Amino acid sequence: MKKTDIKEGVALYTEETEKFDTSDFCILLELPLKRERATSNALVSKILMKGCNKYITEREIAVRLEEIRTIMECSIMKKGEEHIIQLYFSTLPEFAEEAFELAGNILFEPIFNNIDEAKRDLRADIEGLLNNKRRYAVEKCIENMCAYEDFGVSGDGYIEDIDSVDIKEAYEYAMDNSHVVVMSVGKINSSTVEEYVRTYLPFAERNNRPYGNSYLSSPEGVKEIEEKMDISQGKLAMGIRLNIDPKGSDWYKALVANELFGGSANSELFMEAREKESLCYYISSKLLRFKSIMIIEAGIEDKNKEKVEEIVENAFDNINDKDIETAKTAIVNSFNAAEDKAEMIMDYSLGQIILDGPQDISEGIDEIKKVRSIEGIFDSCVLDTVYMLRS
Repeated sequence: MKKTDIKEGVALYTEETEKFDTSDFCILLELPLKRERATSNALVSKILMKGCNKYITEREIAVRLEEIRTIMECSIMKKGEEHIIQLYFSTLPEFAEEAFELAGNILFEPIFNNIDEAKRDLRADIEGLLNNKRRYAVEKCIENMCAYEDFGVSGDGYIEDIDSVDIKEAYEYAMDNSHVVVMSVGKINSSTVEEYVRTYLPFAERNNRPYGNSYLSSPEGVKEIEEKMDISQGKLAMGIRLNIDPKGSDWYKALVANELFGGSANSELFMEAREKESLCYYISSKLLRFKSIMIIEAGIEDKNKEKVEEIVENAFDNINDKDIETAKTAIVNSFNAAEDKAEMIMDYSLGQIILDGPQDISEGIDEIKKVRSIEGIFDSCVLDTVYMLRS
């Protein structure tokens, strides 16, 4: 991606391509993830699309979006220890200027309509986590694992804080204290996008970067957490500190090793725990790059917890270079698939921006192809937390 500094603390990243019929954009307000600000940031993401100075109601915004054939949404996301308010929009190139004008009005001239509705929306999102027990178990594992770190803070916020949020103060804080990134992918040249950003997004200069992500950790012992709910299937989540630099070349070795460990249907965990021993309804592992953490998640009968934990422990010893080329091919294919979606290109690039790394997916593919061995890559990993949601 091409980078253009609009002003101090406001950066534009563009990728010109004929691959897509639409042009996709996102405006990102990057903030530090803090417990005292999590709910207010999340509520700001809910209120912005409710109405602005030029389009008073949510309905009027929707009508305008239909007129200019544009999809637009505002959301909150957590990337490592950053909390990001994102205004994303996708449109045809001929409507790009109108879309930027609308985005600018929504961002800079909100009228805070329907605050109660925005609060209800946020409350529903937070409560909705309980309906997804698999995700709930993972989130609770992370919360306990990182209880004294910002990464343990919920990106969705907290129900008990919603009613105390001063929405105007929350909005002003987010606009004044964020680092701003604007991204563009599609059939529109960089200079045109830069003109629209300068015209319709009048951000003041700021100096709010970097926020940083700490990743090294040596827990004194394993945290064992159990919770009971009225569920038919137990949920196990295990949090492991990898202590691998997320910016270094070893991270790509870790991606390959994870594919062999628990990242696919041919992985050691899946074959042993599910196919061979029939101990799990599902089991997999994923890496959380910014914090150098591995999360293992499994749906199990409560009685099988210790057996599954034993298989996990053995899997670290059993993975080797035997199927490394197959694992590399699978990862490269997933990277190639990401290049076929504008939003995936932007998401990958944002992660690389946070890590101060190269933004092009092709460079990530090259790093994967360079991996020759995974030997020793998990030698520094430490089991931190075991969370069990029992029936």
